[in-house]
Amino acid sequence: MRKIALAAVAFAALLGGRAFADTVILQDNFDSDAPPVLNWPGDSKFTSTSPPGSIDLIGAPPQFFDLQPGHGYYVDLDGTTGSNNDPAGQLTSVLSFGPGAYKLTFDLAGNLRNAPSETTTVNLGDFTTSLTPANTDPFVTHTITFSTAASGHLVFTDLGPSNQQGNLLDNITLASVPEPATWAMMIMGLAGVGAALRNRRKDQASAITA
Repeated sequence: MRKIALAAVAFAALLGGRAFADTVILQDNFDSDAPPVLNWPGDSKFTSTSPPGSIDLIGAPPQFFDLQPGHGYYVDLDGTTGSNNDPAGQLTSVLSFGPGAYKLTFDLAGNLRNAPSETTTVNLGDFTTSLTPANTDPFVTHTITFSTAASGHLVFTDLGPSNQQGNLLDNITLASVPEPATWAMMIMGLAGVGAALRNRRKDQASAITA
């Protein structure tokens, strides 16, 4: 009986570890996207998707509009385009993601070039949020946990107006998060294992005393 109980606990721990851990499904720090380029079309994970606006890939090495030294390459969400376009620039994930719970982490900085502060929106499915860093703000890490009932791409949009001096974006990580229903199913499963073990003990005790 003890062996059965220990095996059940070990199995539950293994299953729980797999079910409850966040699973990274998208990650990009842009450092492998050399060289930096104006009007950057994107890479294998993100694309620039908002004509007439655009985005730029900037940073160092080499020195190429490196507004945040030590951060490698990163994205300027208001690329080298004309002026007064709205939105200024948009970065969209190549992959689409289904309904579910997610944890999104990314670094966002202001334009760092004395232009007016601009707003960046973040969208996935029916989830949306907005952030407006001050134009002098360095990179700040943001972590957002959210749920969406609709499928969609992960989209970062600089609302402009387009002045070729947008917010800066780096180190994007998107992970799927176990939803409350998963936890409930696991708890119910463990309760079922416990009940089965208790019933087996009772049956064995009855057989001994019979």
